[in-house]
Amino acid sequence: VMEEVSVSEGMEMNAKESLRENLMEGREGEGMEEKGNGGEVYEEGERKYEIKWIKYILILGIPPALTGRQWKVFGLLALATTFSVFDDTLKSVGVNQIQESLDISDSQIGYVIAIIRLGTILAVILNLTADKIGRRPMLLVTICGFAFMTAITAASMNVYWFVVVQLFAKMFIHSEYLLSNISVLEEFDTGTRGWAVGGLSSLAVLGAGTCIILYGPIGAYSFGWRILYAIGVVPLVVLAYLRRNLPETRLFEQQQNATPKPATSKFQQFIQPLKELRPHYILCLKTCSMLFIRGFCGYPAEFYMFKALQEHYGYTTLEVTAITIGGGILSIFAYVNAGKLSDRIGRRPVLSFVFVTYFAFILAFYNSGAAAFTVISWILFTSSMFGIDVLTSAMVSELFPTNVRATASSIVSILQNFGTICGLLVEAAIYEETGNHWHAITYVAIPGFICAGMVWLLPESAFTHLFESDKEGDGNQLQLKDTKEEDVPPDSVIGSEDL
Repeated sequence: VMEEVSVSEGMEMNAKESLRENLMEGREGEGMEEKGNGGEVYEEGERKYEIKWIKYILILGIPPALTGRQWKVFGLLALATTFSVFDDTLKSVGVNQIQESLDISDSQIGYVIAIIRLGTILAVILNLTADKIGRRPMLLVTICGFAFMTAITAASMNVYWFVVVQLFAKMFIHSEYLLSNISVLEEFDTGTRGWAVGGLSSLAVLGAGTCIILYGPIGAYSFGWRILYAIGVVPLVVLAYLRRNLPETRLFEQQQNATPKPATSKFQQFIQPLKELRPHYILCLKTCSMLFIRGFCGYPAEFYMFKALQEHYGYTTLEVTAITIGGGILSIFAYVNAGKLSDRIGRRPVLSFVFVTYFAFILAFYNSGAAAFTVISWILFTSSMFGIDVLTSAMVSELFPTNVRATASSIVSILQNFGTICGLLVEAAIYEETGNHWHAITYVAIPGFICAGMVWLLPESAFTHLFESDKEGDGNQLQLKDTKEEDVPPDSVIGSEDL
C-alpha cells in the first residue's frame, strides 16, 4: 500500500510540474484554461500575440500582446469610436457657421448646447438595459441610432429642429462612449486596461482630426456644416454592419451565468442594477462630486476654444485647421501615455497632476496675448483634456463591479454632464453681465483646481483584478492588493482542484 501511495504522489507531482511548465511557455494543457494577469479566464487554445504593423500607428505607442478576441473587440470598437466623435467635434469647430445658418445669437448658444447635453441623462436608460441584456446589443442600438440622428441633423431647418435631433444624438453617442470603454475594460487584463482605453481614445481623435481637416476648405461656406454632417453618416452605416461580429464581453457572460435569474417582473429586473448599486453609494457620491466640478469648470472652456481661436485671436478657418492638426498630433500622444503611465504608478497621482495642468492652461489660453504662447497653451490645454478623459473613464469603470458597471458609469457621467450644463448656464449669465466670453470662462474655471485634491478621496483602481472582484460579490474589489504574476506562489498557479 505504501508503495502504491508513493507512486501515486510521484505521478501527481509530475503531472503538476508538466502542466505548470506548459502554462509558463504559453501552451494550455488539455482541458485547461489560461488565466490573464488579472485573473481573467481565456478559452482553451487562445494565445496572446502581437500584430507587428500596429506599432507603426505611432499614437498607440508599443501595444502589448493580446488574444485574438481582444484584438477583435479593440478593432471594432476603435473604428466606431473614431467616427462617432465626428458629431461632437463638428458642433464645436463649426459653431460660428451653425449660429449664422440657424440665427442663434451669442447670448443663446450657451443655452442651446446646455439643452443638447441633457441627452446624457437619457443615456442612463440605454446603459441600465446594457447591465441586463448585455453590452453587444446596446452597442448595435447606439451606433444605428447615432447614424440616423446625424443624417437628420444635416437637414435642420431651424434651431428647434437642431436642438431636438442633437439631444437624441447626444444620448446615443454618450451611451456608445461609455459602453465602448466598459467593453474594453471587461475584456483586457490588469496592466493593459489603461493602454486599451488610451488607444481607443487616441484613435477616436482621428475622427475629430478628419472633421477639422474637412472643415478647413468647407467650413468657410454657410452650408459647410451640413455637408460635414452628411459625410459623417456614411462610415457610421458601414460600421453598424460590421459591428454584427462584435462578441459579448467575457466578464458580462460569466457574471450572467453565475447569477440566478430572479422571478420578478421585467420592470423590477430593469431597475435591479440601481438596487445592487446601494453598497456603493458613498463611492458613487465622491466620484460624482469630483466629475461634476470638472464638467462645471472645464467644459465651457472646451466648447469655446475654437471660437476663441477665430474671434478672440483672429485666426481664419484654414489657420485653425493648421493649428489643430499640428498641435493635435502632439497632444494626441497624451491619451496612450497617460493610460500606460497610470497602469504603472496608479491612476490617482497621474490624474491629480493632469487636473492641475488642465486648469492652469485653460487660464493661460484664454488670457494670453502673444501668438506663440497662445498656440503652446492651447496644445497643453487639449493634451491634458485628452488625458483626463482617458483616466477618468478607466477609473470610474474600474471602481464598480460588472453587474452595476454600466449603470454606475451612467450615473457618474450624468452628474458630470449636469455640471457641464450648469457651467454653460453660469458662463452665459456672466457673459450677459460682462459682454466677454473669455473673462466669463476664466471665472468659471478657477474653482476647478479642487479636483486635483478630490482624486485622493477615491480608492486606487489601476491594480484591481476585475474578474476576481466580481467573484467576491461584495463590491470591495478595491481592497485587493496588486498581485503581479511573479508574486503568485507556484502552488497557487495550479492547485489540486485544477488537476
